[in-house]
Amino acid sequence: MRVLLAPGGMYPEPGGVPVTTAAVSLHASAVAQALAAGWCSQRPEDRLTLLPVADGAAGSAAVFPPSMVAGRVVLQASGPLGQVREADLIRLSQREEGQTDGAAESSSGSRATWFLDAARLVALPADRDEAAREALEGTTFGLGQALAAALGRTAPGDVLVVGLARSAVHDGGAGLIDGLGGAAGATTAVEGRELVLALADGVALGGLSGVGQGLVAVTSLGAEQAQERDRAACAAAASLVTQLAERSGSGGPGRRVLPVVGADRSVPGTLSVTSWGSGAGGGAALVLQVLGARAVPGPRVMASLLGLDAAVSHNDLVVTAAGEVYDVLADSLTAVVGQAASDRALPVVLVTGRGLVPRGELAAAGVSATYSLEEAGAGTAGAWDGEDRQALRRRLEDMGARLARSWSR
Repeated sequence: MRVLLAPGGMYPEPGGVPVTTAAVSLHASAVAQALAAGWCSQRPEDRLTLLPVADGAAGSAAVFPPSMVAGRVVLQASGPLGQVREADLIRLSQREEGQTDGAAESSSGSRATWFLDAARLVALPADRDEAAREALEGTTFGLGQALAAALGRTAPGDVLVVGLARSAVHDGGAGLIDGLGGAAGATTAVEGRELVLALADGVALGGLSGVGQGLVAVTSLGAEQAQERDRAACAAAASLVTQLAERSGSGGPGRRVLPVVGADRSVPGTLSVTSWGSGAGGGAALVLQVLGARAVPGPRVMASLLGLDAAVSHNDLVVTAAGEVYDVLADSLTAVVGQAASDRALPVVLVTGRGLVPRGELAAAGVSATYSLEEAGAGTAGAWDGEDRQALRRRLEDMGARLARSWSR
């Protein structure tokens, strides 16, 4: 039997926001390896293909296998509070299969496609007090530094995919513009380059459902503090949108913004602090869109770069995974994998740490069955994220063995 293991990372989600820096979390590659070890312990004759899929959040660069990496550079830049952090810049090898969602529309010929794991620079801290400090005092200046360095290594016409996710930093992207050398420097830096934002979270910067309102759930800030910080960030972002649009002749009213999936993407939108995908990276996603970047759901970009559609077609079963699943959004990793498999009438098994999704909703997303680590009781009893990474790996190995006994033929 041929089985494709295409999991995402498994992270706890306080306030509904994945925390990749938590002590109990595993990136997608580690999840795939653990499930494979368990499966092989029961059915060593089965052929397993490991294709971990990231969503653009911190650590997404780790899912690219050596065969896809033509070059790798580790960039150093400032973190939100001035600490030194690193971000991987990867040059991807050319491949014959066409890539979609704009990530590789321009990668034909001599043009190269690059991936910058920018989300690592502003990853949400697991400690709520540290997250509060980043919200109040943090800056996206390091993002600007890293982006400038990455753009300096690319050639005109190259595609630079930038992974971004929700963070505690909330400066409206002002620091990023400073890191790029101000409005003039930023405009010059992106000239002739194609930027694609792989957004792990399409949340807006401001508004009732924006990242500013969500700060209370992921930091120790009170509601009044969070609201005041949100006002300042949105004001800074709105000012930058105007300045950059006037300088570049783009942005503002009439600027094309990728809307929510399912909407008519041919209709121009207005880029503002409440636009889809403007909140990632503390507002960095907003100002980068003004500079000409295209915002795309991260799971779709990463699946395209990794060749998910081609990989699915050569297997009999697809297994994916996520930390916590309470619904299946149109552009979530679960939906992306489910769609790729269902297009070929293949069953999909979803492994979660904690899953509370009705069967009907899962079936509509192409998922045939779901297994929860908490329900399975693998390893020790209790919450799936109640111990450490080693315990989580053991739980996943036990789950892989269970899946092999249930699904292998």
